[in-house]
Amino acid sequence: MVSLALRPRSPSELVDAAFQILRAHYPQFVMCSALAYLPWLVVQVIWYSDPARLASISPQASVVFGLGIWLIFALMSAVLIVCASQAYLGEPLDVGVAVRQALPRLPLVLVAAVLRFLLMFIGLFLFLFGALYMATRYFATTPVIVLEKRGIGGAFSRSSELSRKRKRHIFNTIGLASLIYWVLAFGVQIVAAMVGNLIVQALVGAAVTIMVYPVVAITEALLYFDTRIKSEGLDIELMTGALDGAPPHAPATP
Repeated sequence: MVSLALRPRSPSELVDAAFQILRAHYPQFVMCSALAYLPWLVVQVIWYSDPARLASISPQASVVFGLGIWLIFALMSAVLIVCASQAYLGEPLDVGVAVRQALPRLPLVLVAAVLRFLLMFIGLFLFLFGALYMATRYFATTPVIVLEKRGIGGAFSRSSELSRKRKRHIFNTIGLASLIYWVLAFGVQIVAAMVGNLIVQALVGAAVTIMVYPVVAITEALLYFDTRIKSEGLDIELMTGALDGAPPHAPATP
């Protein structure tokens, strides 16, 4: 079991810590990714099996398709973030417990994901800056919903509070993890595209996502804890609780 010190970290240190957690619990994280992604893979295979449908796809359908992908990644992140929290706080990593904790929160996670998608879409009209601002300001909505059990409004306001004066740190951290993921994903997809079969490309893309995307979700969870450590002294609070014999769960409120 990997043991990580509870301390403030730089973007590169957070991503490195995410890889350490992923390596230590790789089968569990891959299982979580597969459970969340497989339904979307079925939709892709059905969609790609009809060339006529692909040829007549409209811009509106493309937006819906993009929203669907966004929601699937939100679902994956919800369970993966709970697993990452267990590992980071020194608890046994239990996929069943993570699923049971995340499952009741999934409707709120999906609503929050749609709202973030809309805010970022609107932000695109401000020459990309607005979209990046929305992404960094509301980076922690999913961790707050599944770990602190807050509602939609509480999650957005809490994320806004945690991101205050730390948006560059948040952007650099999520950007680094996402860059690693997308470089690997695009590299493999380019090779798969040589086959010329869309279903094969979908299967290869699913395999890469299931195996590699967990590092992005783990980084998101660690970034959430990192902002709490820097803003609220969460590390000191948890260490004090450990000395008092309290369980290692992170307090839900400051």
